[in-house]
Amino acid sequence: MLTLIQTIQASTFDSDGREIFTCYTYKTVAEYRPNIKQLQILLDSSNNSACSIFPAGVNINVTIGSVNFATIVPAPNYPPYSYTINNFGYSNTSVLIIEGFSLPDDGTGTGDEISIDYLLIEVYSYAEITRIEILEMQTIISSLSECFYSTMPVTLTQTFLTINMTATGLCRIQISSLDSLHITIDGNAYSFDMTNVPLQQLASTYAHNQYFSIKLTPPGVTPLAFTTLKPSWDATGYLITKSGGIETRIDLQFSSVKYTSIAGFYNNPFMALNDGQFAFTLIPIVAKVFQLSATMASTGRTYNNMIFRFKVVAGAQSRTFDYRTLKYNLFMTKFNFSCDDMPSNEQTECKSFYNLVKQSDNVVVTSSGLFYANETLIGAQHDTIPYKRQQWERTYFISEDDNTCLHLESSNTKFTFDPTIQTTFSISIAKRLNATSYGSNGTFTFITNYNNSEKVCFSNNTLHDLIETDYIATLVVNHGTHTFLNLFWGTVDGDIKKNMLTAYIILGIGCFAAAIYSLSGFVKFQKQLKAMKKKKTM
Repeated sequence: MLTLIQTIQASTFDSDGREIFTCYTYKTVAEYRPNIKQLQILLDSSNNSACSIFPAGVNINVTIGSVNFATIVPAPNYPPYSYTINNFGYSNTSVLIIEGFSLPDDGTGTGDEISIDYLLIEVYSYAEITRIEILEMQTIISSLSECFYSTMPVTLTQTFLTINMTATGLCRIQISSLDSLHITIDGNAYSFDMTNVPLQQLASTYAHNQYFSIKLTPPGVTPLAFTTLKPSWDATGYLITKSGGIETRIDLQFSSVKYTSIAGFYNNPFMALNDGQFAFTLIPIVAKVFQLSATMASTGRTYNNMIFRFKVVAGAQSRTFDYRTLKYNLFMTKFNFSCDDMPSNEQTECKSFYNLVKQSDNVVVTSSGLFYANETLIGAQHDTIPYKRQQWERTYFISEDDNTCLHLESSNTKFTFDPTIQTTFSISIAKRLNATSYGSNGTFTFITNYNNSEKVCFSNNTLHDLIETDYIATLVVNHGTHTFLNLFWGTVDGDIKKNMLTAYIILGIGCFAAAIYSLSGFVKFQKQLKAMKKKKTM
């Protein structure tokens, strides 16, 4: 991008006649941006210790030289540009940015700027001076798309939007004449004029690396206007500047547009695939639930129905699953959507998408809690949750003679157990107490050299008796540094339920305790889920 410019070695003198030689090398270059009236001198230090004598406050003269110079030595035809810098440091100042720099007319009456044969840069204090003569200069037209750095997130709340941006400093002239900001969010256009204080601050303090957090409430927008149905939205925006009757548009490149939700709402949430089912685990953190309740109460409205919404994206395809309920319940932690429960005309498409997700290495999952007062959306909680590729897709118990055998079917990951390393199987069972609750019946641990087979059998009379009742079981398999979690259940009528949840995860004690805690409401909620037939495809 840059033309390498040779710097003539010049002697420098202080007031006592002492010379300081070559503070900068021939790699020092100059860039001129006429459309924003800026000159940049990119200094390449020679690391001359004698030049460290310069104080923090220095003056800079920039003298331009053209073909009108008879020689390099006589005074130039154009007066120098003079500037002052208060934070100069020889060892750490690598760029001199001179704002408001422009070249004079060439005198032909055509409005063309003069050509440049060299620049003379003088850096001096009361007693020291150094000169850098640059024989050529690169002219660059700065793009108005580069006024801000590329990371520019936008967040929405129920009543306002916030744009976070960092200025490059390349559009100082234009931004100083800022007139308005215009944003379109999913087809809804909003305009903001200079009566907004954040825009006034942007216009007056725009500078290189200056950070701005612009928080705005559109005029005429009622509360709850930005309560969103989804965690991210499509949006575009631009600034309008006006100077001398000329209007300029500066497009803004938003890096993301998201609805602000309570961070860390769930304890290690994730999605897994399970024998034709999309299985989601959402164990809320109680303190976060209270925080959400307070946020909802602040709206002055009471919700009377809600939707748990899950969107799974794999490549260019996506699918959305909804579960509707009247009230939020802490025990609503497990959600299972089976392609077999879909309407007949959707089952093939659902199973095809299931297989796509199973094979994809790039799956994005979002969960949403949407709260309604009748038909009016008054609150939302959005989260991005990881997809955990499970080791086994189907897990269940069955009795064989005096043994209890655990079937581990359909291994889908690249992980292979080393049969020379001992594997620990820890099985915790909760036996049904009544129609809606289960009581813990302990944990059974077995150690074996598992050889990747689909069946592992144990001899334990207590465990053998428990699986002859209605139960819910959690299985934790430890193999070296790897831990696998499985949650499944069975009934006495011989209808062995396929596992609700299998995930390849590293397990924390808190997460496992939370999973056991949530089991008491699991079966009742599973029946509710099976009864829910309405599925939405996007």
